[in-house]
Amino acid sequence: MTLSIYLSFVAYACATTVLPGPNNVLLLAAAGQFGFRRCIRLLLGIWSGLVTVMLIAGGFCSALGTLIPFIAPVFKYVGAAYILYLAYKTFRCSPIRAEGQNVERPLTYWNGFLLQFLNVKVIMLGLASYPGYFLPYGHSVWLVILFALTMTACCGLGNLIWAAAGSLLCPLYNRYYKVVNGVMALLLVYCAAKIIFL
Repeated sequence: MTLSIYLSFVAYACATTVLPGPNNVLLLAAAGQFGFRRCIRLLLGIWSGLVTVMLIAGGFCSALGTLIPFIAPVFKYVGAAYILYLAYKTFRCSPIRAEGQNVERPLTYWNGFLLQFLNVKVIMLGLASYPGYFLPYGHSVWLVILFALTMTACCGLGNLIWAAAGSLLCPLYNRYYKVVNGVMALLLVYCAAKIIFL
């Protein structure tokens, strides 16, 4: 793999992962509700789930290619259902209270980790980008690791941007939390609808 092809992959990965998707919309809403610091466990769950999914996608891309017709519909509907659950949780969030007084608890590490296995966007990014950028250069374990770490780093950058935006906009969130929660929930519903109807 040449450096120019790798840099092309990095540009592609950053462009596709900074856009709104289930992870980014969820982080925006969660950081707005609980602050950036209280969402770190969710962020770490998302990242560890991302690297795991990307390792699986890269490592088993050939085998999964033959199984996709059977796996895709299951992931499609289960993933959409989980995202709709997250939309409901986002819609039900209350305004931010003084430290330690929130009735709701922030989403956990496991919420973030499991979302990656149900997030069709992440799975399809892995299955679509690995064959195009890495598979032509062999079946090396190091290529799979490079792929997974690069994709996770690019996704992580987008996640940090969206979580920081949610955290910085906290005062506005408190003032307009019903509208913000409604919009964020609708965006998650939109993500779920795109998964079902693609």
